Amino acid sequence: MRKEIRGYEKIIGMMPEGWEEKARELGALTRSRKIGTAADLLKLNLLHLTSGGSFGGTSAMLKLSEGLDLNKNAVYERVCKSADWLEWLCVNFCRQSGIITEKPQWLEGWRVRLADATDEALKGSKGADYRLHCMMDLFTLEEVELNLTNASHGETMSNFKKIENGDIVIGDRAYGTLTSIKHILSVGGDFCLRLRTNAFNLYDETGVKIGLERLLEKMDETTSVGFNLYYKDQSELVPIFICAYRKDKEKQESSLRNVKKSNTKKMRGKVSERQAFYSQFVIVATSLCEAPERIMELYRMRWQVELLFKRFKSLFNYDEVPSRKESTVKAWFYGKLLLAAICEALVNEGRFSPEEPILE
Repeated sequence: MRKEIRGYEKIIGMMPEGWEEKARELGALTRSRKIGTAADLLKLNLLHLTSGGSFGGTSAMLKLSEGLDLNKNAVYERVCKSADWLEWLCVNFCRQSGIITEKPQWLEGWRVRLADATDEALKGSKGADYRLHCMMDLFTLEEVELNLTNASHGETMSNFKKIENGDIVIGDRAYGTLTSIKHILSVGGDFCLRLRTNAFNLYDETGVKIGLERLLEKMDETTSVGFNLYYKDQSELVPIFICAYRKDKEKQESSLRNVKKSNTKKMRGKVSERQAFYSQFVIVATSLCEAPERIMELYRMRWQVELLFKRFKSLFNYDEVPSRKESTVKAWFYGKLLLAAICEALVNEGRFSPEEPILE
């Protein structure tokens, strides 16, 4: 490109080692007088992602800002060829930034999947119109499954068709229901899900209903504990392991503030007695037979990727999703995820430490 676009120098300096060589190795960068370097190609992709996702619009912006005459078909071709490279950049940038970490030895042999969803409203809409359901590998950011539905389609694990035996699926409260649990188990997977309050009843081995509050109130701060309990599938008792962690005072107060904001109009600014109690804890339901500390460690590992997802959600626009061609969708998805990771690294550098206690 003829001129440097302001701000790109810092971004280029943040790229992982070997990123330029990978552009040629993965076929993203070919001989061209107009796009001659990996830095040029990265600029083109980032401009495409931040200019509405239009190939024609990107072409026009290149000509206006760079004096570069590259038609929309040429832009489209270069974006498509960048898909594998953008994936490599995203994964290695996130690993370099500490957003994803190496898989612990005790998880070898498992595929750890993170499920999430994001809503999007079309222009002029007052509410959400579409929902993107996403499942990714927690340690590689490999895209496992992307599904786009209307906004009325609930957040449940049954939206995902590629869960298999050997998968551990991690999800937040939206997925902490019997419907999601049964779906995962039915296809041979395991789960580690944030428990939604009152999502289902819990029982002891004799079928007597257990009040979780009575078990939790005895817990000390910063101690992970586990309870071998059961839920009922029709009349059958099915084992489930409930792990919990009592948050410190600061995080409890933060949780209460969030509850006040998220409550409906009738309770806005208020907190019920039950909400106040459960805001003290992180509670996870799992099918794994591991120590409570390991279960909470696994659930906690999702935190940095969850932050990345939140940033991704702010960048996601349904109108920008390209054609259904696999390479363009992949380039769009990993390009957006890379952009989210760059923003997260710039804005939140140093706010997370692997040595900190469990986070909300």
